[in-house]
Amino acid sequence: MNSFIVDGSLEGSLENNGKFELNFKDTGNYWLDSGIVALFNAFDKHKKLATNLGVTVKGRRFAVEGPDQQTVVQFISQVIDNLVNMNYITPTQNKDIWYDEADGEFKLYQKTNFTPFHSALISGVVPSINNKLLIKDMNADLNEKFEAALDSFNEGTEQKAKIGPKQASNVDKAYVPMDVPKLSLKTALDFETGKNNCSFCGHSIKKGANPTGVNYPWLTSSNKLKNFNPMHKGKLVMCGYCEAASIAVYDLLRYHINGDRLFVALPHAESLDELRSVWNDIKSYAPTEGNESVYCNFTEQKIPTFHLSENFVYLAIAMYQSIKDYISLGDREDKDAWQRFTSKRWYATLGVKTQSLQFRRNFEFARFGDMFLFFDQVTEGEDGVDLFQLFSDLFVEKKRGISIANVIHREKICEKMLSFDDISSEVERFTFEKGRPVRGLHHFVKIYMIISVKEGSRVDENIVEICESIGDRIGKYSYFTKDKGVLFGLRNSKNLTEFLENLNSAQFKMPNEKYSGRLRIPKELLLSINEKNWRQYKSLITIFAKNPPLKKEEKIEGEEVPDETGEVKEE
Repeated sequence: MNSFIVDGSLEGSLENNGKFELNFKDTGNYWLDSGIVALFNAFDKHKKLATNLGVTVKGRRFAVEGPDQQTVVQFISQVIDNLVNMNYITPTQNKDIWYDEADGEFKLYQKTNFTPFHSALISGVVPSINNKLLIKDMNADLNEKFEAALDSFNEGTEQKAKIGPKQASNVDKAYVPMDVPKLSLKTALDFETGKNNCSFCGHSIKKGANPTGVNYPWLTSSNKLKNFNPMHKGKLVMCGYCEAASIAVYDLLRYHINGDRLFVALPHAESLDELRSVWNDIKSYAPTEGNESVYCNFTEQKIPTFHLSENFVYLAIAMYQSIKDYISLGDREDKDAWQRFTSKRWYATLGVKTQSLQFRRNFEFARFGDMFLFFDQVTEGEDGVDLFQLFSDLFVEKKRGISIANVIHREKICEKMLSFDDISSEVERFTFEKGRPVRGLHHFVKIYMIISVKEGSRVDENIVEICESIGDRIGKYSYFTKDKGVLFGLRNSKNLTEFLENLNSAQFKMPNEKYSGRLRIPKELLLSINEKNWRQYKSLITIFAKNPPLKKEEKIEGEEVPDETGEVKEE
């Protein structure tokens, strides 16, 4: 067998039976490795093309075999082109004119563009038009036919731009396409070995492609790269393996678009085999194919999120809801899949599209299992929380509707949750700014502080229940007497001494109040309180006071309900 080997890595091989084989290897890069999985998923949907070209896809080994290298590359190129045209491009509401020389007729074609998600990452692509019919070259009969076609096509059309020739302002250059223009991504797909090395995976490469943000959204310029690595030549190259994977990955990753904000997330694993298993688990238990919208592909719920952490928590909720029966505490039949699904590291990024897409924040998370165990606890039983409803309500309406500033508390709460840090102080700030109870927040905070927060910040269940009892009485007293003094006194305590003084004062202000009952401060709470934990206790008491426990069917007075556009209506 003749092989091309550079630095001990097999680039491509010519088998003894005369067949040429390309082997894809894991790169250690979560973007490109998921792209390889996506690419072989696409290969599986092109069995007829493979048969016609005499190509064999060896999925278990991530290899493609064919009669020669040219045929194998042709197969990969055609699959990528089909993937782009079928999944990345969508028709617009507009049409345009072209000239069918075979029929001698002017016809309309549907204009296309990249989907809202893909256009955020793929820009500046102009369909190439090779065959042109110049207006100045038309004879009188053809010109008359052209004008008549334009009048007919533009009559009654609802599109903003009138149908007409391209570069119509220039008499010498105005033309009509003689083929239907198609969007495409130009690829080099260089698998030849040579003296260069791929800047991403290290494969030997003859020439390679000049990668752009399409291939790797976090790409920086050559000059900036020199600042990080003075030894670098300043020229980035990408091998055919990485280039093919970098385009296919768009078909797998999870995303959400909200205005100029773009959120993307991907898992990673130690090997391509394991990563493929992870994606198979996701496809089996948290599928999106066939029900995703153009703005989000992990839930059909409208999620008004703008920041990184809140987007990721919504992704976690959506995946949990999709596989709730599968991951419930009493039913984990496929333990291997459960282990893969909940233990893998996920990478998430938030970008902002201004003149170009700028990625502002990155995030790593590897504790889906712990997060889902918490979701199990908090959604169970009569007091079970509707997670989507709860998180949709974690905003403070500063302006009409839900804006970036209005959800800053939710982002901070989510950021702490993803690190399993104490959320009590942030929830306390939020609930006072919110000004009204939030359905499910009481139960959510109670369970979180007992089982999910880091061990050093975890609160004993008995202490949480004491704080709950005190908060319940103070909340009822404040509501029925319209006296907020006790509540705000506790809220504004600056140190442990002030907190204890305010608790003691509360016992005398509301001794035998009709609706709350006598307020008693249990000895157990007083013995456990110290300089380290008093703020937690204070926050929990005020949260419980402002957010009484509610049954699912109960209605909160003055509750604001976001409609499908994200606007808030009062019922």
